[in-house]
Order: sequence, then C-alpha cells, then structure tokens
Amino acid sequence: RARGRLKWLLIAIAVIAIVVGAIWLIRSPVLSIRAVEVTGAVRSDPADAVVAVGMGQGTPTIDVDADTILAAVAADPWVATAEVAVSWPGRVTISVTERVPFASVRSGDGWVVTGADGAVVPESGPLIGAPTLLIDTGPVTSGYQIFNPLIIGALEYTSSLPDDLRRDAVVAAEDGGLVAEVGGHTVILGRPIDMKDKATVTATLLGTGLVDGAVINVVAPLRPAVANPQPQGEGEE
Repeated sequence: RARGRLKWLLIAIAVIAIVVGAIWLIRSPVLSIRAVEVTGAVRSDPADAVVAVGMGQGTPTIDVDADTILAAVAADPWVATAEVAVSWPGRVTISVTERVPFASVRSGDGWVVTGADGAVVPESGPLIGAPTLLIDTGPVTSGYQIFNPLIIGALEYTSSLPDDLRRDAVVAAEDGGLVAEVGGHTVILGRPIDMKDKATVTATLLGTGLVDGAVINVVAPLRPAVANPQPQGEGEE
C-alpha cells in the first residue's frame, strides 16, 4: 500500500509540474511577442497602435488579440483598410492600405482634406493640383467620415476622371444637384448618381475638342448634350 500511495503521489507531483511548466512556458519570453512587422504604412504608425493597446513586444502571445489590434490600427484616419495576423511563437504581422490626400472640401470658412472615400484626413488644405469641392461639409475634424451624398458623388466623379482632368476639377452644388468645371468647361452633372459613367462621358466629350465656352450636360450619361455658346449679335459685347 505504501508503495502504491508513493506511486500516485509521484504521478500527481509530475502532473502538477507539467501543468506549472506549461503555464510558465506559455507566458514566458519564449512564447511572447518578439516582432511586430508592418507593411504599407507611410503616414500611419500601426506599431505604435499595438503598443497603445498593450500588445507590443514582450507580451505573451496568448494574450494578444488580432481583433483588438485591428480596431486600434483602423482608428488612424490615414488607414483605409488593414489586416492583422498573430502567429506563434511570437509574431504580429500588420498590412495596411493608407488613404492619400485626394480632395479639398469646403468646411465653413476653411477647408478639410479627404481621401477619395470621404474620410477626413489630418492634412492642411486646400490642396494644390487636386479636386476642389465647393460643398460645405460643416465643422468636421480628422477621422470624420463624410456621408453627404453630394460630396460623396463629387468624390466619385472626380476620382473617375483621368489624371489630367482631375487635378483642376472644381465641383459645386446647384439646385439640389452638382455642377463642375473640368478642362475649362462647365459640366452639368445633376443628381449624384451614375457618377463613374458621367466622368467617362465627360472625358470622352472633352477629347473631341469642344469650342471655348461649350457646356456639357451629362445629367443622363447615355444621352449627353453639348451646348455651344450663342454667337453675339452686332453691337453686343
């Protein structure tokens, strides 16, 4: 009996030792985060976001949650999309796609700069060589997502124009719709729908060599129209 008790005691001690050893190992530097690898970041700092949520180097890998890191990284206004992976024994991999300053949007007496998706980024405006939207978004700050359909439509339209036409494009609101100045011509856009098609038709018509002062109407992009300026009569200025 004494030998039997000793045997079970030794087994219990061994099991406890294994459990304690496993707990120590899983929370030891051996199985802790050793590297945080980031790709695609230029203006944002995903590595700093990892540290901010307490999951940087030295954190036991078992305590690191990819969703928590993803939320922290995505909170940066510069980050459009992000992917996070946590791998054993101790590596965090983050891949981000950043927004780029795309357009200047009127905001009260000043300007805000947005990405092509309407998210306000921490950049001073107005931009040079970028679309200008004369549609007041009101007082907004960096990180705000604009949902105004006129602004979103104007962004979709300008982002669909060729680079040479996009740079100096100006879009304003008029009578509940949109009107633009593109390539030296007024373009009547109407409601903010079918904006990619309207941009394609605009570029095509401008490529035909319109006369100065011609007005393009793409309210119905399948039936565009061009109105040439009326000739002035004698004595008119």
